[in-house]
Amino acid sequence: MIITFGDADTERFAVSGKSKFSGLDLDLADQRLADLDATSDLRDISPLKSVGLHKLTGDLAGFWSLNLNDQWRLVFTFEAG
Repeated sequence: MIITFGDADTERFAVSGKSKFSGLDLDLADQRLADLDATSDLRDISPLKSVGLHKLTGDLAGFWSLNLNDQWRLVFTFEAG
């Protein structure tokens, strides 16, 4: 379940569907957020590997990334529970 957002623009999109993100496929982004919001366990996100789900490294170690298109990705942390 999504509890918090990293910035106000992402939260505004998730809550209202309004976006200032140029080039973003709004329907796809909305579906990916819904998929993540429905996830309650790390095992639930394994099927999302087909859309580029992967762990990040380096400065973003501990975060995950999910492709939206060539330009946009969702970057998030997953906290079980």
